[in-house]
Amino acid sequence: MITLETMSLAAFGTWRAKAIKDFAQDKIDALTWTPEEALEKSRASYQALLPQGLHTPGELLFTINHDGTAIGSLWVHIDKATNHYFIYDINIDADHQNQGFGQQTLQVLETLARQRHIKAIDLHVFGSNLRAQHVYAKMGFITTDINMSKPLD
Repeated sequence: MITLETMSLAAFGTWRAKAIKDFAQDKIDALTWTPEEALEKSRASYQALLPQGLHTPGELLFTINHDGTAIGSLWVHIDKATNHYFIYDINIDADHQNQGFGQQTLQVLETLARQRHIKAIDLHVFGSNLRAQHVYAKMGFITTDINMSKPLD
């Protein structure tokens, strides 16, 4: 059974370091940032979005647990203007992927959102992440925007 537990300070430090590196690589892969600038821009993004770290108002940071064992993390922003949740980051550890835990996590989050009268759950997915796009579509998410690029070199 999947549960969401408020992230501990120790888990936050580990998660943040990995998330910054992963986001930098995602932006490199998406041809948005160069390898030379990506890590610094990623750090700056996380600092801007989480200026008070784990205690930043309007941000929900969870450890995803399966039967009491930590298997991933989830970062959700509360957009008070629209009364939507926005998933900034969802990550299932590599050795627990492809077992339905991502879908179960989304179901638990949806239940939580409904209990809190949230109107919608939004997210961004990189174009190259076809597996995630498939999972989100299967879970009822619809495409609202598509950005495209044609590299010329």
